[in-house]
Order: sequence, then structure tokens, then C-alpha cells
Amino acid sequence: MKNIKTFLIAAAAVFAISSCNLDKFPDNAINTEDAMESVADCEAFRNGLYSGMKYCFTGGFVYNTDIQTDLYHAVKNFGNFSGSWYTYTVTASESMASSAWFGLYGYIANANFLIEGTKKLLAAGTLNEEDTALVQQYYGEACYIRAHMYYLLANYYCVDYDPDTAEDFMGVPVVLKYEPTGDSSKYPSRPNLQETYDQIVADLAEAETYVLTAGTPNSAYVTADVVAALQARVALTMHDYDTALLKAKSIIDGGKYRLVSDPQAFASGWLNDTLTETIWQVAMTGPDDLGNAYSYFIYNTSGKAGEDSPRFVPEDWVLDLYAKNDIRYQAWFSNRDITTPVVGNLTLLVKYPGNPKLYSAVTNYVNMPKVFRVSEMYLIAAEAAANRGEDIVASKYLNDLKVARIPDWERRDYTGDNLTVAIRNERVIELYGEGHRLYDIKRWHIGFQRSAGQNPELVMSGENYSGLKREADDPLFVWPIPTSEMQANPQMQQNPGYTNE
Repeated sequence: MKNIKTFLIAAAAVFAISSCNLDKFPDNAINTEDAMESVADCEAFRNGLYSGMKYCFTGGFVYNTDIQTDLYHAVKNFGNFSGSWYTYTVTASESMASSAWFGLYGYIANANFLIEGTKKLLAAGTLNEEDTALVQQYYGEACYIRAHMYYLLANYYCVDYDPDTAEDFMGVPVVLKYEPTGDSSKYPSRPNLQETYDQIVADLAEAETYVLTAGTPNSAYVTADVVAALQARVALTMHDYDTALLKAKSIIDGGKYRLVSDPQAFASGWLNDTLTETIWQVAMTGPDDLGNAYSYFIYNTSGKAGEDSPRFVPEDWVLDLYAKNDIRYQAWFSNRDITTPVVGNLTLLVKYPGNPKLYSAVTNYVNMPKVFRVSEMYLIAAEAAANRGEDIVASKYLNDLKVARIPDWERRDYTGDNLTVAIRNERVIELYGEGHRLYDIKRWHIGFQRSAGQNPELVMSGENYSGLKREADDPLFVWPIPTSEMQANPQMQQNPGYTNE
């Protein structure tokens, strides 16, 4: 697995996917030749891992999957930005597919190195009680990071997890030890999907045992609540509704992350990255410490009013889901007259306006990634309860979220199909632009048909654009294994619907 092994580097490597810019290293990265011999070594390596995670939760890692769905329209003359994803013409040589594959495996390599290092230190028996607790915490965090990276890989490169058929579909290669080799006969093959998710669940169980730091709003590090949040998300993906409800409920009932209902606080929280309902927010410290941008949705390089140049705009059906007094609509969307690349009036997504602390003059459209928010836990609890046949419980969680977001919302009793539709629509409303839609479509086993658009005269038309329709379980909902990986690893298998070119 030559190309994966290239990224299996025992350093605090981080990766930036912005115009295919890879391999950024912090100044204090640990050398591959140096053993992890102290708590300080573990801490420095762990901090390097955190420093890089702002890349895998921002930019194309988030919006390319959404662009594949029915959430956006490309405006005319959009320059074909992310065009292959939008039109379903992606091939195995697509740069983003390669960047995600190798970048995420790079993180897994580093997590493996940290896991081995912490185990070695703990086994030596030379640490005092305080240092032992610290190293155990770092071990738990490394297990969490490995689990999250494998979960992202499974989302990109695998079909939906169905507990009845997971053994019949391919997962992603599971590498649990930093052990680089040039012998291609030893490169790993793809296990079945069941085995991949078994590893994710096992790593999260280890994290649950050893990550004991109490959660706080906007935590920059993995806490016990972050572990529970990923357990809830993974369980929902696995159709394990008992665990999903249990874990989501534990965070909601903990009361640390209150749903924000004040319009000003909500809008400011997204602008300044101070949203108090955020469970984990990967930190950025300033203009020289940034993740990837969301510039395709506004793209105003001058900073002057009237000079917005969006490439993608929200579909009309999405906008119609929002009540006009919904604080989310007020904070995330703006109706504007634009002149480039088309002339007309359109409602733009402004959810990622750029944190003023992260740029010096004109916005760069970079905000810190809010990996988990408590609102998602309400949605997970609602969907899990509904699938358990507990319509009253599901309705309560759904209404609790709506009461916080929509002034004067009157609670409603949802049942049956109406409940299912309401939950699915609320996931679009609450999580719009956060990269969940493709995975939801896969989990629900539904297809989609794009709408006409806010202004049909201003958006790309035709069967691959505004007229695009995809059936349930379309094989191209799954990303291709990169060409370079297929060429290097004789054990690797390509996903259906793609060639190796």
C-alpha cells in the first residue's frame, strides 16, 4: 500500500486541502527517529494532531458531499468549481478523493504512533500517578482520533451500514500499527464493512474508558462529551437506535450545552465562533493558523457590498423549509443583488462569513469547524426514538429544537410518516451546509431530484445540473478509491461504478 504508507508518518503531520496543498508540518513536530520517551513527547505529538484537524473538518471535506446532493445549484458561468462532484462525473483520479484518502490515513498513522508510544510509556511503570493519568488521556484521545478518521473514510468510500448486510460489502483497510513497508504483498486489503465498523466501535469504547476530561462548550480538545457525541452519530449510522438515543440523551440531559434561542447570540456565535451549544470546535488561532475556506458560496474578494461572486446558491426547496422568523434563516441566508458571474437577485448561504479574528483585511471565509453541536444530538435522539416506535419521545426532541429556533413555535404531535418527514426536513434546516446530507440520503436509502432553482435563468440547466436526478443507493454516492492507490496496492478493490483511471 505504497501511497497510504507514504502518509503513515510518525510525526505530528497535518494536511491542508485547499488547492491540493498537502503536508503542512508544525514547527515543533517530533522527528520520526525520536522515540516517545516522556509525557512531554506525548503531549507535543498530541498537540500536533489537534493542530491539523482543522483541515479535515472544513472546506471541501464538508461541502463536496453536499454539492453532490439536492442542496445547491451552480450558477451559470460558475467556472466548474467542484463541477465533477456536482455533475456526477467524478473519476478515480479526482484530486479531492485522493486528498481525503491519503490525508485521513495520514492521521490514522499518527494516531497509531501515539497509541504505541503511550502504551510503551505506561508499560514501563516509571510514571507517577499524575503523569499516568495524562498519558492515559492522550491514549484515549488517540483512539478517538483513529475512530473518527475511520468513520470519515467509511462515509466517503463505503455504502450505508446495514446490520443485516454489512458483512457483504467492502469497508476500508484497517491499519492498527505504524509499520511502513515497501513490500506491496503486505499492503492491506479491504475488509468487510462490519469489520471496519467493529474497529470504530472498539476504538470509541477505549476512548470512553480513558478520556475523562469533562466537556465544556467550545472545547478545543476531545472530551468525554465529544466521545459520546461521536458514539451517538456512529450508532445512528449503524441503525443502532438504542445506543444512538442513549448517547444523544446523555449529552442533552447533561445540560452543559443549551440550545441558543437569542437571534443576536446565534448569529454572533457563527460569525465569531463563540456558539455556546458547540460540543467540540477545532481551534484556529489567527490568520497564520487556518483551516480551509467556504468561499464558493459568497466569494467577495473586495469586501465591498454588491461585489459578491457566488458559485453555488441554495436550492429553492431548502429555503422554503424555513419559517421566515427562524433565527437560522436570519443568520445563515442573505438576499443580495449580484453581478458576477451572473446578474440578478439571489439568496446566498452566509453561514461561513469568516471569523474577523482569522483575517486582517478582507474576509477569507474561514470559520472554526463546529464538529458537534447539541442540536445534532436532539436530531439524533428524535430519529432514533422514531425508529424505536416512540413517536411521543421523538416529537418532544423535535419540538424542543424548533422552540429554540423559531419564536412563538407551537408544539405539534408528529406520528408515522409525518414524523419521519419532519425529522428529515429538520436535519436539512438545522445542519444545512455542514456536510451531512449525502450520508443522510445513504442512510435513508432515498434518491433525489434537484429543483428548478431560485431563479432558473441564473442557474446551470440540463440533466447533469438543475435537472439531475439520482435514484436510491446510487453507486456514485460512494467515492472512488484513488487511482494512485489502485496502482500501488495489488490487494485493493475499486468501488462499483468506477474504473481505476
